[in-house]
Amino acid sequence: MNPRARHWTAFAVLAVCTVFGGGSFVLSKASVLVQAPLAAGESSWFIAAHNLVPRFALGVLFLAAIYRGQVLRLTRREWTQSGFMAVMSFSGCLLQMDGLQRTTAGTTAFLGQAYVIFIPLWWALISRQRPSRWVLVASLLVLAGAAVLAQVDWHTFRIGRGEAEVLLSTVFFSLLLCSLNWPAFASNRAECTSTAMFLIEGAMFAAVAVATCREPAHLFTPYASPGWVAMVIATAVLGTAGPFVLINRWQRFIAPTEAGLLYSFGPVVAALTEVVLPAPLSRWTGIAYANQPLTPVLLLGGALILSANVLIQLRPEPPPKPAA
Repeated sequence: MNPRARHWTAFAVLAVCTVFGGGSFVLSKASVLVQAPLAAGESSWFIAAHNLVPRFALGVLFLAAIYRGQVLRLTRREWTQSGFMAVMSFSGCLLQMDGLQRTTAGTTAFLGQAYVIFIPLWWALISRQRPSRWVLVASLLVLAGAAVLAQVDWHTFRIGRGEAEVLLSTVFFSLLLCSLNWPAFASNRAECTSTAMFLIEGAMFAAVAVATCREPAHLFTPYASPGWVAMVIATAVLGTAGPFVLINRWQRFIAPTEAGLLYSFGPVVAALTEVVLPAPLSRWTGIAYANQPLTPVLLLGGALILSANVLIQLRPEPPPKPAA
């Protein structure tokens, strides 16, 4: 496959991953709403960690079944990459969850897009190449679109503990995305590193769930809910295991800055999904999760982020090659 065809194939694969990842947000949120009354009295830390454990465990089982157990026979370099990705993802998730409890959802959504700025900065340091003006303009368009979608109130906006934690979480997420393009990991098998990452991260979240659990029975009660189990399985396959294996395999063929801009369209997909999916899920599971209206704000924010991705495709960058 010639480089240009490979680039567009990679872009198409990552675009599909972004759609599924963004769309799975509603399923993930609905599963938390189902779980909350089944774990009454537990902290948000417990619910978040406990909800994530089966998703990563299912990811391990899913990949082990497909590849007949070969995915846990890793080289030392593959274990190194897997451990790094697991720590970055775990740290980012914990900081983001804690920050969300101390600031508004809109501010979190806006600050959570800061990785589109951090990724070009990381690659500028690693590759000793200044980000192009097209990348900078596209990044600013994404931040503008995120600000519109989040409806940030600039009169009350401040950087407190919650906001600082959300910003710090994007540093970890941006390092995770950058690591997928590091030449040192180019020969690693994506299915193996993804499986090991799920295993390590699942164990870390399990430790948090056990450590924060107030009533041991709550570790098991959600599994009695068919709706919760079904949504966790769907999220594990469509939003965790499937997309990340493909991202791990294909992101190396496009610039990480371009990939970061593409992933920024995920919140737009999530917002569009919230227009139609919550009501059917609520009728099925008995939760209170209403559809969100399709507003001009959503369309404008989505248009700005889409414009950023169109712009970067008109001026695509080659995958950076860090200096030795």
